Amino acid sequence: MTTPKTGRPTDAGQALLTRLDRLEPGRPHRRLMFQGGLGYTFDSFDGALMGYALSAVIVVWGIAASTAGWLLSSIFFGYLVGALGAGLLADRFGRRRLMMCALLVFCVFSLLMATSSGTAELFLWRALSGVGIGAETTLIAPYISEFLPARHRGRFVARTVGFLALGYVLAGIAAPLVIAPHPETGWRVAAVLAATPVLLLLWWRKSLPESPRYLIARGRLAEATRVVEKIERESAAAERRAAPVDEDSPAPDAAARPAAPHEHGVLGQLAALWQGKTARTTLVLWVLWFILTGVNYGFTSWMPAMLVAAKGFTITKSFLFALVTALAQIPGYYVASALIERVERKWLIAAYATGATLAALGVALSDGQTALLVSSCFLAAFTNGSAAVYYAYTAELYPTAIRTTGMGAASAVGRIGAIVAPITIGYVYESVGFTNVFLALVGALAVAVAVIILCGEKTAGRSLEQLEGLTA
Repeated sequence: MTTPKTGRPTDAGQALLTRLDRLEPGRPHRRLMFQGGLGYTFDSFDGALMGYALSAVIVVWGIAASTAGWLLSSIFFGYLVGALGAGLLADRFGRRRLMMCALLVFCVFSLLMATSSGTAELFLWRALSGVGIGAETTLIAPYISEFLPARHRGRFVARTVGFLALGYVLAGIAAPLVIAPHPETGWRVAAVLAATPVLLLLWWRKSLPESPRYLIARGRLAEATRVVEKIERESAAAERRAAPVDEDSPAPDAAARPAAPHEHGVLGQLAALWQGKTARTTLVLWVLWFILTGVNYGFTSWMPAMLVAAKGFTITKSFLFALVTALAQIPGYYVASALIERVERKWLIAAYATGATLAALGVALSDGQTALLVSSCFLAAFTNGSAAVYYAYTAELYPTAIRTTGMGAASAVGRIGAIVAPITIGYVYESVGFTNVFLALVGALAVAVAVIILCGEKTAGRSLEQLEGLTA
């Protein structure tokens, strides 16, 4: 339970959080990581596979580059709505419920997308399916982080985000098999294929518990106690004992809940992101998400189509090229997960963004196909690997009462970058060509490096409750 004035846990609630933070990660933590990771896998599988599919549609339907940029950005309009909406609602109604609803929305509109007969209809269904994906990807990292002790949180969240790489690789394998042989119909098969694994995930997630930190923040101490006790019973940790609950603390229903931001409505939740020290945190995170997400999705959305138009690749060859760059993401993610508890988060993000800057410069200046492939692989590794760090970093920096609101808002800003980048690239590429597109990405990435170095907070090794002091 939480105190009415400060919004912080009472002794009873704090005792539960202490028990949670003392646990060594065991079977329940690994299960949560696996289930959350599969969510990321299916999300990236859909994003990448339909990126290939829409690239084929652009070629087959003869869509102009400027119009194609809007089509490639269609999903990110939905991402924007889903990310922001889910973040706000999950702080009011719970993480688990919103994650389940997001998957259902995604399934329905992905299947409808396969029936599209024109560009406008395809744009609409793709955007609406993006609402589900945007909500899903926003909630997984903060949800997982709220179960984990400080000393293991970054590594576990980074590994969960690393499941994104598996989806990109699976999409890279599926695209040449499903889309390339018959692009006119293959993209429709891809839309159906992208939706089907989520049905299995929905079944697996029936047993997902609600976040105990969310329950404590809402004054639902009895429910939080049951969740923590179940984790303790199932955990294989060597030490399971924690300080006993203070018997003099109020009973779960005896004290009033705090006047948390969500009790003042949506505007109150959003306003809380810009109060006190939290304002600087929000500004830094929004800049990072806008640039790093925009560069990542701008690159992955346009690369297959640009290889066909600017470099003379066939559709099949461009897909195979993209598969190799997708494979390069795997070491990017897992090197990040290995370093995240050894290197302060802000410096690791800065290092990855610097690597991405140099790789984008390499793509811009590449003459031969080998140099282009190597530079593209490094760009994919660094931009995607950085996500393993900044997803965890963002989830750490906001207090429980507004954690998913903060994550959702940052993710929504990232989706604005993902909308702007493909559209801008479409116009820039049509006007000034392939090289200048990537020189523009170099400039954007340099800004991200400067912002995180100069203004980023340090978070490694601190509990979520300790980190709340940074933004109090």
